[in-house]
Amino acid sequence: MKTIFVAFVFVLMVTASHRALSKTPAADAFAQCMTRTKNDRLNCGGGCGMIVQQCYDEGIANVDKKIIKLIATMEAENAIACVNFARNYLNEASKLERDVEKQSSSLIAWVGSELALNLARQRLDNIILIKKSCKF
Repeated sequence: MKTIFVAFVFVLMVTASHRALSKTPAADAFAQCMTRTKNDRLNCGGGCGMIVQQCYDEGIANVDKKIIKLIATMEAENAIACVNFARNYLNEASKLERDVEKQSSSLIAWVGSELALNLARQRLDNIILIKKSCKF
């Protein structure tokens, strides 16, 4: 059973990854933060990376808030099987994200932060897919 679940999660991730990586929503929190902090970043004299990291953190936090709202919506609609599946998926995804974070810590530039944001967006896309596939 666990093997089937892991295989299904992998298929979801591969399916959603193409969509998640091929788009950066113009209205997402990361893009808004980068726009809002453009002058600060251009005129920065030191600690400029902290401004960019703040934007990545805001983007991920915003995605997490959206996921929490979707789970709450499914709970309110008594889609318990879907909620349980979504939570299992999120647990597996968080394990993957921790592993990726460990491995990317040695990479240069913003690769680790970019991966974290893309994986968060994938989680959101997959939760949306799970919610849409549920029959209420």
